[in-house]
Amino acid sequence: MKKVIIITLSLVLVVLSPILYLLYTFAFTGPMPDAEFEKNLPSIVKNLEVKFDGEGEDTLVMIHGYPDSLELWDKQVEYLKQDYSIARFTLPGFELEDNGERPHYSMKQIRMITDSFIKSLNKESVTVLAHDWGAIYAFPYLDKNDLVDRVILFDIGSFGDEERPVVNAKYTFALAVAWTLPEFIGEKLTFYTADEILNIEDVDPNKTAADLRTDPRMTYPYWHLWRSILSKDLAKASEVEDYGTPFLFLYGKDKKVWFHAKSWESKIQTLNKGQVEAVPGGHWFMQSSPDLVNQKIENWLKAN
Repeated sequence: MKKVIIITLSLVLVVLSPILYLLYTFAFTGPMPDAEFEKNLPSIVKNLEVKFDGEGEDTLVMIHGYPDSLELWDKQVEYLKQDYSIARFTLPGFELEDNGERPHYSMKQIRMITDSFIKSLNKESVTVLAHDWGAIYAFPYLDKNDLVDRVILFDIGSFGDEERPVVNAKYTFALAVAWTLPEFIGEKLTFYTADEILNIEDVDPNKTAADLRTDPRMTYPYWHLWRSILSKDLAKASEVEDYGTPFLFLYGKDKKVWFHAKSWESKIQTLNKGQVEAVPGGHWFMQSSPDLVNQKIENWLKAN
């Protein structure tokens, strides 16, 4: 009887161990404590991978998302640097060359890094262009603020009070789990997520899963997202009525997986809180339709 109990408990433990491991990871591991982070913030900003182009009077700050780096914006920089000063940085841990470090800052901390980077430019104001997670980090700039005077968001908007599509919950959770796993397993999960859960062609018909970087060191934003969701500590997004910064939202129309609600889009236009335009392409439309996108950016900047 004792042997049966031991075997049964062992089997239960084996079955539950992945779940217990994830629960432990989400509950008891976290980013750098805020006090330590604030002390190290100047050094963190100083050590960002950055590029500066152009010598125009107006300054554009470009922020990428997952799984990209500052090179995402190369085609926009080449076009816009004739008339603008452009500053861009790679999110910590997203560098093309793996330096072996595994920083994982919370959403609040990344926003503080972004604020500090902008302040370090010593400009009266800047325009922020942001894609994917960069757009999420840039959302607070839609409220009137002292740092950013114009915002252009690419393909990531808000769902407002609407339910998020099921696929969005599935892929974000899978990428959150990938962060917690040994690297070789996490890499397999990130590829599986792009290839099977998302079916990346549904996100962008010009991409395949093989085109994406699958290094799980870049999935920590999803870990922090789900940690905030599970702990009920997710900050509430600003209401459209409170937007006070000139705002352009561009999104790719040729995709099946959406990252904003049509009701949010309509509300922006109804309340005249910004300009919304759909362009050919999927999630990375600034790469597949650069000439059109660059012209739309330039026209909006000149008009605003």
